[in-house]
Amino acid sequence: MSETINIEQAVINNLSILSHEKQQEVLDFVEFLVQKTTTNHQLARDKSLQPEKRLSLKEIAKLPIAERHKILEPYMVATAEDFLTDPELTEFSVLA
Repeated sequence: MSETINIEQAVINNLSILSHEKQQEVLDFVEFLVQKTTTNHQLARDKSLQPEKRLSLKEIAKLPIAERHKILEPYMVATAEDFLTDPELTEFSVLA
């Protein structure tokens, strides 16, 4: 617990030294980490609740659209986040 407090205090101390612009970058990064952690926990929880049988993409494509969305929804947030943050994927955004 004291280690967490020390980390928090160190972040606060260093944050106060930074410019407003850099503080915003730190905040953006922390929010990204929180979102990524939440998404990963959600995926792990959903995976543990689902039966072990994994459907192929062809099998998923044959399902009614509502079922497809239900299966794929947890992965869409992570995929969207990857396209926003992964440099190899963000290069394609210039084509839009």
